Amino acid sequence: IAEILPYHTRQKVTEIENVLDSNNTNAILRTSEALGIQDAHLVYGNIKYIPQKSVSKGAHLWMDTFKYGNESEDNANNCIQLLKSKGYQLVVTSLHAKNTIDDIDITKPMAICFGQESKGVSNTFLSQADITVSIPQYGFTNSYNVAVAAGMILLPLLEKIRKSNLRWHLEDAEKQLIYKTWLVQYHQPIEAHFKRYQMNK
Repeated sequence: IAEILPYHTRQKVTEIENVLDSNNTNAILRTSEALGIQDAHLVYGNIKYIPQKSVSKGAHLWMDTFKYGNESEDNANNCIQLLKSKGYQLVVTSLHAKNTIDDIDITKPMAICFGQESKGVSNTFLSQADITVSIPQYGFTNSYNVAVAAGMILLPLLEKIRKSNLRWHLEDAEKQLIYKTWLVQYHQPIEAHFKRYQMNK
């Protein structure tokens, strides 16, 4: 835990909107955590996110996930307002965008937004995006799987900020709080295993 925590960041966060297949959501979370992203924002209506350890490898246990799933509220707008209030620029992925990840201003904190497999991000996110980006394509298929696209976008962005002089690290107070949370989560399965062992003796 002490070795991993310094690599986590809130300079970049992941936002996932109405992704239909929980496998894709779990895969994006897995990629995000593996790259050191601390926060993920999940926007959904009737579509519920279901953690699947076989896909996520427990990534959600090491991240802070913010969920917007109240059917009586404008979940997309609520998420956007929270992100903007924290100073994040919205980087929205879109098949029709002319910009690429090379056009993103990495000096600003950013929320990278991924949308539904078939429809992409909603008009709410598109209309309030600070920049829309696409991934170059050279084949006959006209889109990438959303989880694959997330990896293709997140990796180079995270590599750029780690090689820069930006202050992308977590603050000391944040690290202390996360450290304590992780310790609790790390010990829970050990305690459960110990109890089972005691019962079977």
